[in-house]
Amino acid sequence: MRGRGGQGVTGLSRAIRALPRDARLLLLSSFLGSLPIGLLLVFFPLYLHDLGLRTLLIGGIFTAAGLGSSVLLLVIGPLADRFGRRAFLIAGTALPALGFAIFALTTNTGWLVVASMLGGVGFSGGLGGALTTATFNPLLAGTVPPQQRTTVMSWGEATWTSATACGALLAGVPAFLVRAHLAPLLVADRAVFVGCFLLIVCAALVLLPVRDRLALPTSEGPTAAVPRPGRPLAQWAVLLKLAVFFALQGAGLGLVVQLLPLWFALRFGAPSTAIAPWFAAAQLAGLALIPFVPTLARRLGVGGVILLAVGVSTVLLVGVPLAPVLPIAGLFYVVRTGVVSMQWPAQLSFLQGAVDPRVRGLATSVSLSCWSVAMALLPALAGYFMDRRLLLWPLVLGIVCYAVAAVWFYLTLRHTPLPEEAVRTPAVGKDAEPERIAMVPERAS
Repeated sequence: MRGRGGQGVTGLSRAIRALPRDARLLLLSSFLGSLPIGLLLVFFPLYLHDLGLRTLLIGGIFTAAGLGSSVLLLVIGPLADRFGRRAFLIAGTALPALGFAIFALTTNTGWLVVASMLGGVGFSGGLGGALTTATFNPLLAGTVPPQQRTTVMSWGEATWTSATACGALLAGVPAFLVRAHLAPLLVADRAVFVGCFLLIVCAALVLLPVRDRLALPTSEGPTAAVPRPGRPLAQWAVLLKLAVFFALQGAGLGLVVQLLPLWFALRFGAPSTAIAPWFAAAQLAGLALIPFVPTLARRLGVGGVILLAVGVSTVLLVGVPLAPVLPIAGLFYVVRTGVVSMQWPAQLSFLQGAVDPRVRGLATSVSLSCWSVAMALLPALAGYFMDRRLLLWPLVLGIVCYAVAAVWFYLTLRHTPLPEEAVRTPAVGKDAEPERIAMVPERAS
């Protein structure tokens, strides 16, 4: 057993060293910057509830942070494509530090809203999240050739998943310190924000050596990285279909996931110390499944992996509102989150591969801003239902959104060709090449 464990650690170390230096730095920064996200996903709604804020207002804070992120996201993508993504990524990574400083210094509701909009709260991440969302995945995809894009996106998802799992585990620390009489509640809570501030500073410093890359050599030879004319109408058609798909997923996320710790507390009367382990376990479940994504993508295609994950995760989510006790609901959530962890590297790889590499920032901005807007608007509706103890409605509506997203992808996007899949098509004649290669140059940037 010890020998096998040693071999596993050695193999993991080798795989990490095989990644380009910039990819390793990006992943390290992502890990450090995502620890506070995992912590606050569990801790922050309960913290605001303990301060006496109504559930509707708590949902409104998430909405404000999400809307701020969405508006900025639409602007940043095209600018990052034109002027370089690195500077925007560093600024976005560092910006939440200011928000955490505000959280550590005051409990004033107005300042809490301002700090939430700066970053670090919810999946959208506020203004800082907009800057990083528009730039991180295009930069990460640009560190490798197209054939390795899904693999490096899986590394990105594994990094995010492990970081948020560790963060979720830490969410119960303040309550533990108070129960053990080691610190007053306010001191314990503020210590959380100080720790988040330090992690964000480290995450920003790690990015300083990263470079913007315009092109990489691929297995198709040196000319594969040369830009060729695209088909704008076809590009926009794919982009609009992706925007609808991501918007539907964002709606499900806003209705169900963002306030789910609070939903568990209201539904089962559970404290944060009982809720946090389930969210940590949910993230860890994804780590066991993410390594299978590249293999499944080679067999099913990237679109096939997305459809499989969306369908299975939606069915599993149905079990959460039907569960009579917290352990059963938590188990459904854990398994469902593990499956969703397979979906994200596939759909992010799909997003980066379905458009010309020169406009990946724009594509990321449009698609994920639609995701972010839907996710931002609906926590307030979920909070409205929870205030009136209509606990079933947010989950039912969220499940419907996820199901419609699966159907939409199947009908409109499953046949979208990607560069690494199109090159398998045999060419007819000396100069023939698949249509997809002409439409999307096979290079990463």
